Amino acid sequence: MQSKTQTIKGPFLAKTITFLYLMFFAHQQMYGQDLGSTSIISYEDKLAYGIDFSTDIDEFFINNPDDGVNAHLVSNNDLKLTVRFNYKFLNLSASFAPEFLPGNDDDEERGKSSFQNYQANLFPGRFVQNVFFRRMKGFYVENTQDFLPTWTGGDPYLQFPDLKSITWGGGTGFILNKDFSLRSILNRQEWQLESKGSFIPSIQYEFTKFTNTFAFEEGNAYGKENVVDLRADIGYYYNLVVTPNVNIVPSVRGGIGPKFSKYTLQGEVEKNNYFVTEYGAGLRVGYNTDKLYLGVIGELNGTSYDDDDDNISNNLWHGAFYIGYRFEAPERLKRIF
Repeated sequence: MQSKTQTIKGPFLAKTITFLYLMFFAHQQMYGQDLGSTSIISYEDKLAYGIDFSTDIDEFFINNPDDGVNAHLVSNNDLKLTVRFNYKFLNLSASFAPEFLPGNDDDEERGKSSFQNYQANLFPGRFVQNVFFRRMKGFYVENTQDFLPTWTGGDPYLQFPDLKSITWGGGTGFILNKDFSLRSILNRQEWQLESKGSFIPSIQYEFTKFTNTFAFEEGNAYGKENVVDLRADIGYYYNLVVTPNVNIVPSVRGGIGPKFSKYTLQGEVEKNNYFVTEYGAGLRVGYNTDKLYLGVIGELNGTSYDDDDDNISNNLWHGAFYIGYRFEAPERLKRIF
């Protein structure tokens, strides 16, 4: 079975982040959002720490309608912990799947796995920019019974403990409605007091590397696949203000773009190009005061494409509870920034 991959050199990533910082300051000077309006409250001068507890189901479907062979691969990382840091233009987060959380300690049944995700968001004027690094390892076959008819609940699933995915990526978007605060939704550095919505067109780019070890009669073989994804998409968010302290935010998005793949196994190289469709929907409910903020999130994000006779789709179901607190920044930190 093929997997997916992408690579980017460290110096290039450093130059990219440096460019983003320069772009941020340039746009703040030329196009900075007017936060003097009473409809948007800014908390960027506050030092904020937050924690998300999330349940994520990252699943791959490989469907072949001709021979009826279907596989449902799922990562064994049910619960994740995300820590967040926000101050001024700096918006950072780091996510893990620690084994002490319930559902992450069933290695014997579903296989050992690991997960890390690091992300930075920037909001230069009406632009939104994010970059991220994600590493996942360890998958199991959810529909094991289709391949092992004698399998029953409680038995070990078919496992791919060496299947690993490493992704570098990012996205650049533009908020069409200047009175809409995406920052209040993604980073909780602002709060909107009037109901507003906006379309947000964006460009998404990802470089992914999938690797796995395959067992053959003559021995093990190392397979890898490098994948480049480029997509143009558009999303719509609506910030419904229920009370001055409570909002509800539904969202939908869709996109299209090419996928370029290079797969290598036992010295043989196969290159393929695909046309990918992207889809997503979400609902957020938030509560905010000048110091405390909290809320819940439910989202689905996915992609789908055809590979010869197979249809391959990747769905990420995300549900989260988040909570955070804002502090006065220390004088030393204020001087640094």
